[in-house]
Amino acid sequence: MNSIAVPRPTNEIEQHRRAVRMNPRDANAHALLGIALLRQGELAEGAAGVRRALELNPKFRGLHAVLGAAMLELGELDAAQDYYRQALRFQDTADVHKGLADTLLRAGHPIDAEQSARRAAELAPDNTAMLLSLVAVLHRQGKNEEAIGMLQRVVELDPDHVDAHYDLGFLLHSLHRYDNAIEHYRAAVERRPNHFKAHHQMGLAHQALKQKDAAAISLQRARELRPDDAAVLADLGGAEQVRGDLTSALDILRHAVELQPDNMTALRNLAHALFTMGEWEEAVSLAWRMLDLEPSPYNHSIALFMLSHSCHDGAELTRKHFEFGERWETPLRGLQQPHANDRDPHRQLRIGFVSGDLYTHAVSRFITPMFEAMADSEQVSLYVYYNNVVEDAMTAKNRDLVKAWRPIVGLNDEQADKLIREDRIDILIDLSGHSGLNRLTLFARKPAPVQATWIGYAGTTGLRAMDYILADRFLLPEGRYDDQFSEQIVRLPMGTAFMPEQGAPEVNGLPALKNGYLTFGSFHRASKLNRGVIAQWSKLLHAIPDSKMLLGGMQTGIDDVLIDWFAAEGVGRERLLFRPRAKTNEYMRQHYDVDICLSPFPYTGSTTVGNALWMGVPTLATVGATNPSYAATVFMTHLGLNTFITEDDETYVKLGVFLSQNLSALAAMRATMRDRFLKSVLGYPGVAAAGLELGLRKMWQRWCAGEAPAPLRVELSELVPESARSVS
Repeated sequence: MNSIAVPRPTNEIEQHRRAVRMNPRDANAHALLGIALLRQGELAEGAAGVRRALELNPKFRGLHAVLGAAMLELGELDAAQDYYRQALRFQDTADVHKGLADTLLRAGHPIDAEQSARRAAELAPDNTAMLLSLVAVLHRQGKNEEAIGMLQRVVELDPDHVDAHYDLGFLLHSLHRYDNAIEHYRAAVERRPNHFKAHHQMGLAHQALKQKDAAAISLQRARELRPDDAAVLADLGGAEQVRGDLTSALDILRHAVELQPDNMTALRNLAHALFTMGEWEEAVSLAWRMLDLEPSPYNHSIALFMLSHSCHDGAELTRKHFEFGERWETPLRGLQQPHANDRDPHRQLRIGFVSGDLYTHAVSRFITPMFEAMADSEQVSLYVYYNNVVEDAMTAKNRDLVKAWRPIVGLNDEQADKLIREDRIDILIDLSGHSGLNRLTLFARKPAPVQATWIGYAGTTGLRAMDYILADRFLLPEGRYDDQFSEQIVRLPMGTAFMPEQGAPEVNGLPALKNGYLTFGSFHRASKLNRGVIAQWSKLLHAIPDSKMLLGGMQTGIDDVLIDWFAAEGVGRERLLFRPRAKTNEYMRQHYDVDICLSPFPYTGSTTVGNALWMGVPTLATVGATNPSYAATVFMTHLGLNTFITEDDETYVKLGVFLSQNLSALAAMRATMRDRFLKSVLGYPGVAAAGLELGLRKMWQRWCAGEAPAPLRVELSELVPESARSVS
């Protein structure tokens, strides 16, 4: 007999046992008993019965596939493969090919499984089970685009297939196609409202798209389904922080860490929340703990970024940054390859920029006017390697200004290295440093012959492969911070252009003349504030007893912390004015209530100082032993306001008192500030672009000559055409 009859769906196991006892050599009896046992879940005994049937009658077609399925369930994968291959000698059916594919996949052989999975889908193109088997094989090999196509076919055939919708969303999510992913997560929860994973992942997709409220709603629903899931609490805490509710975020994140002390997302988000609250000591401690638990360049950068905001010791800050290079760059040096770039010192240069911040972000305020000024340059051709999925009108503007725009967020370092080399980039520029979305390990592979860092971070990368740092001559004064950089310093006449807020309101009169008292202000992010900063500002408020302090950009929870810090310094709540985070136009208008801005330390700011100056408000600042403390000086010095920069608290307070006694001078300064800005070098992005181009040319010429990187300087006089110099 070459086939068997399928028994009726009744419990006839005892009858089959009697049949076997009555005729032990009856292959059909053994087969019927084995199949009945398998259906009852008695896998081992059932498989033994089917195997005995095959021993008695090797030509029993159909039993090889049955045994293959049984062995697969029992986890005996070698045996399962053997039986399925034997079955294929008699049966070229979708089920058998699927069985073999599933077995090979479980055995860790996805490439071998692909042929069978494709044959199963070919034989039964409208069978969702066959298609899903092929999806699993493709996904295991990283062929996610094709897997997505198969899953789309599945949901066409069965629109209510919840798992297919979820899996499709998950794969789209992995490829950063968040909008499409959300559609399928939503389809899954519509059909299964308690689908925990879909709610969770949908929250993360919304978060990636910076859809703050939607992210929090989805993650809150996931929390309701699993209240003590540390992973969900970690993500929800992060979402609440992004929304601005730091008090809620801290409570949620501390609970997540209690539940799972080594949950990296919970630790990372808790450290960031504490950092945002100005609790630097605990935040930095958590950051180093994260690096111990999960050593990675990313976690190391987080720790360095936080340390740069809190460290007053220049030698210590430098040592910690150099350790990054020693730890993560050293293993990658062997991957560095020679460069075949044409060593012509005078040709047009291909300049690449690596950044994840080319959207409505502070970096764009500086880089976009430079792209505009260099868009038609004969000296340079611009390429961007964008490490983010977030895009907006500013992204589109930046894309239109450059020759080539390459998304690299989905590429690993090896793939990005290959792309940059194929583009024959001459000078590759990092715009992130140790800030978020950096690709410093890509730079460690040296994809371009000359590499530099610029704009995005106040400090060194610590990499030997980073040849230069491009800087304003006032940001890195000759000799002051030279030993704090692994890079050679290229001092430019103007470090970069600054794009004032075009929709900003007109400058108003000095508020002190109307109020009768001086109002100091700060619009810096709270993560730059600390008890030492508040102590310094409080000295100023005590020295001018009727003065007030306005604090802008506040998030829920921060104001209470600052009130306590000021109270500890003897400054009452009645002297503090709080302003919430606001859209750009309203934020600029908040300067209407401020006479003088104050800069924090040891990590100051540039964008905030530039915005204040555009609104007519100068910034009073102190500088210290670390380079991040010097950023506030740049715009002020370019405008001839370097007397607002001090080295110690005593001079700082004396200057504040002097200004409070000379309101007419402050009022005149305010009224003329925009004109001063526009007439200074800051008002001419072309000057910054020309200085940058010449700096890049000098760097390139050294490489062409086979010379090692060295400190370079570009003088304003070098930017004047020779013909103009000879006339003068």
